[in-house]
Amino acid sequence: MTFVLLEIMRPGNCLMASAAALIGLLIADPSPELVTAVLVFLAVFVVTGAGNAINDYFDREIDRVNRPQRPIPSGRIEPETARAWSVLLFASGCLLASQINLLTLGIGLFNSVLLYFYARNLKGAPLAGNLSVGYLTGSTFLFGGAAGEFPERTVFLFILASLATVSREIEKDIEDIEGDREKDTRTLPIVAGEKTASRLAVLFVLVAVGLSYVPSLGRAYLGVVTVADLLFLAAATRILQGDATRAQRCMKMGMAVALTAFLIAAVTPFGR
Repeated sequence: MTFVLLEIMRPGNCLMASAAALIGLLIADPSPELVTAVLVFLAVFVVTGAGNAINDYFDREIDRVNRPQRPIPSGRIEPETARAWSVLLFASGCLLASQINLLTLGIGLFNSVLLYFYARNLKGAPLAGNLSVGYLTGSTFLFGGAAGEFPERTVFLFILASLATVSREIEKDIEDIEGDREKDTRTLPIVAGEKTASRLAVLFVLVAVGLSYVPSLGRAYLGVVTVADLLFLAAATRILQGDATRAQRCMKMGMAVALTAFLIAAVTPFGR
């Protein structure tokens, strides 16, 4: 049972989110206390895991068809057990966040509520679901920054990560449009049309690229983020060409390089 409870949290995703939060912390405070870093890591890990667990709870009927190997549809965990586990994780994550400061507690509480309602109500809502995922992804940097001495330094990272994620989420909906039509899911491409959705995805990419040069995070950051921006621009080109699959690949690579740029900014003295 212990392994299944960990599996439903999707620890790989939790580790990525926690790593992003630590980058935010290092940018806001280059020399954080070890206790603070541990609390940031654990709080984000636990709340992210709670979101994944509650997502599986509400998606259990769809997963019986699309992902029958997951814990709930495979019968390895009861739905109500998964739901109770997610509630316990949400509470634990917020408790950990409260041990840092009031701002991290506020972000933790807000994200917990949003993760629940995203899984229950917003996932299939046109654009609202995309914006929710964008915010939640970017807020990992914001949460880490809130635990540091200069939280304002992470605002741009939050904005950039959110914009890029929204674009990618829209493009994922375009890629999955046929399957979503069969499931009668009202995603943005289905409601507004593929062309409108594509243009909106490109707009989010272009804004992210333009803003990536605003923060003063050093020359090393600028060099690496330029590589990420080139990949994002390649993705935008693919989107306009109607090649959703290749656009997704470019977006994934661009986001990986952008995360590297943020990491470099976190460990490199500002201005170098």
